[in-house]
Amino acid sequence: MINIMKNSLLRVMLLSFTCLPGFLFAEDYFKKFAGKIPVKVHYLKSASTKPMNLLGIDAARGIVYAEMEGSGRLELELRQLQRQNIEKFEFSWSRNAKTYLNYLANEQYDPRILTALRPEVYKVMLFLDMPFQYLAIHDDCLTYVKGLLGMEQFNEAFYLLSRLNLSKLDEYGYRDFSEAALELCGKMIAANPDSAKASQALLKRISIRDNSGDHASYLRLADSLRAQGLYAEAIAEYTRLSPIVAKDPYSPYNKILSIWPVYCYVKLYEIYAPAAAKDKRYAEAASKMFNSAVQGLKKLDEEPPERNTNEYSLYKLLRSLIRVQYARQYEARGDEFKSSEYYRQSVLEVTEGIVNARIGLDWLPESLMMAGDAYEKLDLPEAATNVYNQVKVFFPKTKWEKLSIERLGKLPQS
Repeated sequence: MINIMKNSLLRVMLLSFTCLPGFLFAEDYFKKFAGKIPVKVHYLKSASTKPMNLLGIDAARGIVYAEMEGSGRLELELRQLQRQNIEKFEFSWSRNAKTYLNYLANEQYDPRILTALRPEVYKVMLFLDMPFQYLAIHDDCLTYVKGLLGMEQFNEAFYLLSRLNLSKLDEYGYRDFSEAALELCGKMIAANPDSAKASQALLKRISIRDNSGDHASYLRLADSLRAQGLYAEAIAEYTRLSPIVAKDPYSPYNKILSIWPVYCYVKLYEIYAPAAAKDKRYAEAASKMFNSAVQGLKKLDEEPPERNTNEYSLYKLLRSLIRVQYARQYEARGDEFKSSEYYRQSVLEVTEGIVNARIGLDWLPESLMMAGDAYEKLDLPEAATNVYNQVKVFFPKTKWEKLSIERLGKLPQS
């Protein structure tokens, strides 16, 4: 009977920490180290304290399970603690754990610290669903999380953060856990694009608040997906963020969020189109991506960015990209006249954007390369040479410099 009760209690304790399957981790630390933690109970009407063991918490029911000598097993209602004369629970880390947490707080990183802390930290973190005012463990647990990120222990950090109730922690004033999750997703995607699907599962658990700081952070994350060539995943995150940002008509991110998804559709079409030319099975997907891009651009044309904004040059790049796709389609059909006309239009579009762009914009090198490629198609090698040389000068030690050198090597020598 005792074992049955223990197993049942363990399931309750782990209930809110088992929401994200699919990301492999060697050991289930929450399960391995689950157990009671000793605390002192502070009472509202008494200066004295009493020892108690916290056994677990059922956040859904708002019940804290505990045991106390002389009282046996207790079920305390979390919202009614003060009515039960309980002011708070005081937990004290072991001496070694305090030392190791201080190491992490001071960024003195060593994997052996994690090994030493896990048995105590994971046991304590099972009680993070209790508000800080009743159990002050959140700052120390956050120190451990930040330590994992600092040591690039991404697997364990993902395992841990995916099992926390991030929304509840936000309510308690500990948005830092969500920020850590957002930072983790960005680092995981940068280190390994194959982790995107797992990262997106964690992203769904992060609430986006109505403030510019959250919007900027989430936009950077979506941008990192796009930069890795994960266009479908980027569209999903831009689409999630856009209606939240749109609540503020004056937000500086509204226009960029309307452009990037269309750009991603064009890039997806560029991936599908060559495959569709060889295998008709891909034709439907290619057509869907192209139509989504064209319809998205039509909507942008109804209310384009102001000419003096950064977004204007991206908008013009997008118009150029679409025209290049039309040019290639006519080129494949043998219609050189229409193909040349669309290449000419693409140069005009992207050049107008370049004139209004500044060097720091991350889409500028692609715009320049687009112009160079179109000049080549129009048999204007000198103009193409000038553009590629600009790329070499302004974007050294990047993939764009390498690509421009390759293009220059293929141009006819004058």
